[in-house]
This record gives sequence, C-alpha cells and structure tokens, in this order.
Amino acid sequence: MFYTQDPKVYEILPVVAAETPSQLLSHADEIRLAGLVAKGKAASAKLTKGRKSAAVFARLEKDVLLGEYARTELIARNQGLVGKVARRYFDTGLTHEDLMQEGQLGLIKAVDRYDPKQGTRFSTYAVWWIRQAIGRAVANTGRTIRLPVNLGHKAMQLRRTEMVLAQQLGRDATEAEVAKQLEWTVAQVRDISESVVQVHSLEQIVGSKGEADTELQDLLPDDKVMRPEDHVGGDLLKEDIASALDMLSPWEASILRMRFGFLDGEIHPLSDLARKFGLSREGMRQVANRAMEKIRQSRHANGLREYMSN
Repeated sequence: MFYTQDPKVYEILPVVAAETPSQLLSHADEIRLAGLVAKGKAASAKLTKGRKSAAVFARLEKDVLLGEYARTELIARNQGLVGKVARRYFDTGLTHEDLMQEGQLGLIKAVDRYDPKQGTRFSTYAVWWIRQAIGRAVANTGRTIRLPVNLGHKAMQLRRTEMVLAQQLGRDATEAEVAKQLEWTVAQVRDISESVVQVHSLEQIVGSKGEADTELQDLLPDDKVMRPEDHVGGDLLKEDIASALDMLSPWEASILRMRFGFLDGEIHPLSDLARKFGLSREGMRQVANRAMEKIRQSRHANGLREYMSN
C-alpha cells in the first residue's frame, strides 16, 4: 500500500467504496476498479522519474493510492471465486489452507494482468488463473516422486492420449501410435512412461460431495489447452488482437476466437473445435495454423511478436 501525508487523498476512499456497495461486482464495477489499478500503476512509474511540482506530485500520489485501494477491492470481492474453485480440489493431497493460498496467488495474478478492454468479465478471467495456480500446486505435490510441473503436464497428455487411442482402436495403442498422435518421438513417450510414479491414479474420483465423477486428471493443468497469456504478446491483457482477427475470414476468426477464449472466455481445445466444425483434429490444427500464419505475415505481427514466437 502507498501511504501519503495528504489527508485530502483519503477523503476519496469512502467514495470509491460507496460506488461498489455490493459483495459481488458488476461488470461496470470491474471495469472501473481495473481502470483505477491501471492508472495507479502508471502514476507509480511517473513518481520515480524526474522532479515534480507539488501539485503534480499530489495528483500522482492520489492516483497511486486509489490504484492500490482498487486492487485490494478486486481481490477482496472475489474471494468467493477462490473458495469455489478450491472445493473441486479437495482430496487431491493438499490441505484446504494450501488450496486457498495457491488460489489466492492466482487471483492476485489475475488482478495484476486483467485488462477490461479485452471484453472478458474479470470473474471469468480470474477463474482460469485460480485453477491454473491450484492445479500446478496439485501436480507438483501430489506425487511420491516430486516431478517438475512441465513433466507432470506431459504425463497427463500421454495418459489422455493413450485412453483416447484405446477407445478408437479397441486395444492399447503402441508407443509409435501414441508418439505420432502427440507429435513426439517414441523415445520421449517411453521416457515419460517410465519416469512418472504417481500417488493417485489419474482416474481416481476426487472432490467433495456434489462433485461426483470429478477425476483428478480433470483438475490438473493441461498444456494442450493453450493458456491465454501465451497467445497475446506474452500477456493476454497487453494486446488487443481484434484488429488482427478482422483481417481473417469470418470462419477463421471465429475459430481463433474460440481457440484462445476471446469469444466467451472459454478456451476450446482443438478436439472440441474439430467436432464442432466437422473436421479431424489434424484438419482443425491446419486451419488454425494457416490463420495464424496470415497474421504473422501481416502488419499486426510486430505488435504480437512474442505471442507468435510461442
């Protein structure tokens, strides 16, 4: 928290609180508070650069304080989201306190990255970050042999692919078939298979009562589902990609919006999109890649350079 000696600054705080009276924030509340957070960050950066007149310094002080207050409000008013997500992870090896702590870290990251200009509700955006934070903690602690998170993700991909292929083929898939599906080498498939020893079966039913048929594998983060911050300049909320999508055909733009969660906040894996549009997974991947290549070759590429490199 940034503190100031100017009592006039504190007179504004009750006004901010009065404008957000209810426990649950409306979209307008989210936009207003996020705007104050952004303004506070900008003011904080300006305070450290060069000499300022007393009037300018006081104005920047006020903006910083209001930004910190708004940030605290966003965190406090969304504690219910942390609890709601954490309940799905009971019986996965972490205590309730640990789950809440990890979820809190995800919520804070969401507050710091959120940009209302993207059109997504903060609650929708925050749930993704909370799940990611808790899921990573579960993946990293719920094993007899503690594995790096990225290795845990690969093990999850491998197991899911084996299950899907077994259903399609009516038998266990060979290492070569699994490797082809994942675009890995056979050696990679073998190494992951041999190195992972888990405490819980991936099919173990977990969760509190009322969360029936929730399996551990459904709660752990999956690298096959692309993360939003991996697709917009290294930070989902720093770039507005609407102009880039406008250069695509309506069909291509719709696919990318669904793929990366810009349509409704839900990120759709290629397999889901393939079923929706009547294509194979490989066919859908090619369509998405062609659309991405069009953006790479356009004038929008400079603004999305880090995004394109992922």
